Amino acid sequence: MSRAKAKDPRFPDFSFTVVEGARATRVPGGRTIEEIEPEYKIKGRTTFSAIFRYDPFDFWVGPFYVGFWGFVSVIGIIFGSYFYINETILKGPYSFPQNFFAGRIDPPPAELGLGFAAPGEPGFAWQMTVLFATIAFFGWMMRQVDISMKLDMGYHVPIAFGVAVSAWTVLQIIRPIALGMWHEGFVLGVMPHLDWVSNFGYRYNNFFYNPFHAIGITGLFASTWLLACHGSLILSAAQYRGPEGGDIENVFFRDVQYYSVGEAGVHRLGYIFAIGGILSADLCILLSGWPVQDWVSFWNFWNNLPFWSGV
Repeated sequence: MSRAKAKDPRFPDFSFTVVEGARATRVPGGRTIEEIEPEYKIKGRTTFSAIFRYDPFDFWVGPFYVGFWGFVSVIGIIFGSYFYINETILKGPYSFPQNFFAGRIDPPPAELGLGFAAPGEPGFAWQMTVLFATIAFFGWMMRQVDISMKLDMGYHVPIAFGVAVSAWTVLQIIRPIALGMWHEGFVLGVMPHLDWVSNFGYRYNNFFYNPFHAIGITGLFASTWLLACHGSLILSAAQYRGPEGGDIENVFFRDVQYYSVGEAGVHRLGYIFAIGGILSADLCILLSGWPVQDWVSFWNFWNNLPFWSGV
């Protein structure tokens, strides 16, 4: 009489049944997002209501939360888009229906310094676009803070978004102020801003000698690699649509990659690499032209260190 082979305790039991509705809910017997979502539309718990004890913007439009900061962000999007579209598409040599991808909005001339251009003068459209874009970005970040407060979450999402916004802020506000002129901001436009990035590197001799450029690229590539590996693992195991999926992922983690990092740790590691890469890129841009004029000559200190004496 044959006996069933004993189950190896090191591996999960894959002999499960996918119940009805599992494909829609991703969890056997679970609820759909339409059933869950109303429970999380929580009134109150916003930064505006915490200060003024009342928030008239605390409502949803369909599945989208508005809030005070969402309203501020929409205002920034509308006016910022108006100035950008008016200058690059409706006006200028590359106006619609020509190649508006080549349209550009130049920063104010150098002689203006940190002054403000009057309407119709060179640089006015750039300043208005940057102003309202910054308002939109900041408002969206604060909207994410409100949502995190409502759901009693950590602030990882708005922090990550805020770090991304810091790159824009350094490029268009902090560095120009440090150098004493708005002219140092980058040109707005699809193709022109790419030309600006290319010229910026050559302007300070060889940008590959910029250590913060190298660290920033490393952080961004490493976070992409980590989360791509993790995402591919989750997608590969998701076909089982059952509680055993987590066991499958852990087996793969243990035998192939990450070792003791784990499924929570890999997200944290990717998060740290990503925001660290952007913060390093902020320094890469901020230090160029302010204290450092030539990144090749920057490394002369290395050759003059005392322990190289006589080598």
